[in-house]
Amino acid sequence: MEHLLSNIEPAEIWDHFCRLAQIPHPSGGEQAICRHIYHLAENLGLEVTMDKAGGNDFGNVLVKCPPTPGCENSPVVIFQSHLDMVALPAENKDRPLDLILDGSMLRARGNTLGADNGIAVAMALSLMTNREIAHGPLELLFTINEEAGMTGVIMLSDRILKGRFLINVDSQQEQILTVGCAGVNRSIFQLPVKMDPVIKGFVAVRVSVVGGKGGHSGLEINSGRANAGQQLVRILYEESKTIPLYLAGVNWGNVENAIPSEANAVVLIRPENLSALRAALLRWGKIQQEEFGKVEDTMEISPAEEVELPEFAMGAALTDSVLSFLLALPHGVHTMSNEVEGLVETSSNVAIVRTSPMELIVKVSQRSLSDPLLDAIVTKCEAVARLAGAQVTQIGKTYGWKPNLSSPLLNLCRDAYLQVFGEAPKVQGLHGMLECGLIKSKYPNIDMISFGPTILDAHAPTKPDFVFGLDSASTGERIDTARLPRFWEFVKTVLRKLTEVVE
Repeated sequence: MEHLLSNIEPAEIWDHFCRLAQIPHPSGGEQAICRHIYHLAENLGLEVTMDKAGGNDFGNVLVKCPPTPGCENSPVVIFQSHLDMVALPAENKDRPLDLILDGSMLRARGNTLGADNGIAVAMALSLMTNREIAHGPLELLFTINEEAGMTGVIMLSDRILKGRFLINVDSQQEQILTVGCAGVNRSIFQLPVKMDPVIKGFVAVRVSVVGGKGGHSGLEINSGRANAGQQLVRILYEESKTIPLYLAGVNWGNVENAIPSEANAVVLIRPENLSALRAALLRWGKIQQEEFGKVEDTMEISPAEEVELPEFAMGAALTDSVLSFLLALPHGVHTMSNEVEGLVETSSNVAIVRTSPMELIVKVSQRSLSDPLLDAIVTKCEAVARLAGAQVTQIGKTYGWKPNLSSPLLNLCRDAYLQVFGEAPKVQGLHGMLECGLIKSKYPNIDMISFGPTILDAHAPTKPDFVFGLDSASTGERIDTARLPRFWEFVKTVLRKLTEVVE
């Protein structure tokens, strides 16, 4: 098959990648790519199964590859990737990728590249089709819907994998070996509120905290960035000690894995207290600058803007109770890892707050690499909510993958990396989430690691009107084709070294 990358090495990988690029495979729409891999394995005479994790017609695909001659007594190795990609904008989800090569940088015009995780899928297919690569028995596991809830691996059977080692190829910096990831829990707290009709003699003002940096709650939670919502609540809580105010509503956040960057509240005060509140907000702006410095150099507290008087507001006691509840909920780093220097082990993110006339809804996400510590931070948040009188719902707890720095697979991969790249890799845990954590919960005795080739600006689309040279420094998911041969050599070295492991 002639394609854009026909003369670039490793030819087999780029051949498979270009074929995959012609098969739309957004999260939830992996039917065609599942069939492609299933039929390819069948045509090669390989044992292949597909579950129904995506419905009746598609799901996770498992292909078993026999060992190359002389490696029959080697341990079984699982090589794992996910089949879905983030297609942006959404209207591109059913279109093939328009690949473009800017120097050695590969992109997709008007879309993301899908190298996350298509390049790993292409590597796995190369292991299927190239019988000259030395390896023991392989289980090639292709999961679905990783980018939109990890439902594929959640529904993966706990009896289908036989491998002793697992290689996840879903990391995006070639110099890093990942040896742990966080488990996640989502808490929803519903606090009944009884608002009173608003009487004359009050003015309504909106107080907002805007311009915060925010960021991913798994990757940026230790950055010192503010939770704009709790910052706002803290201001109102402190000022309510001297300025009588009554809460009509407080809202912040949109997604549970993002640190809130903006928040707003509507409060009722007496007109004669308006100037005092505005002066206090100016004072808080200076306190905020001193507290956060350059970390939050764009965050601002808005002046108390008068708004239309609402029909209902909370009384003094309920206002105090709600502000106390929101301020007391744990947010930020809870514990640091004792295994990996600088790694956040446990954290909590007070992510979303919504007020209605009948209830206050609060959504909190907790993360930890330690199962007991995840339980502990979930329990602490729950206890605060129950003290406030909120109904508690826990959703979707998934346990993490705790780093094991004595892992035989880690030591082997370190040696292989040093051999190929001539320098030692960086070993890290991840406070974000990988499919490894869910697989580890089903197969606790598997020794696993995650690595991958460097992918820049994953999930970011390249401009539809991209101009070669002029836009080369612009964002957009891309991979340097010139760097892949050495990374592929590293992968093959790891597999070859695993054939020497004694069962």
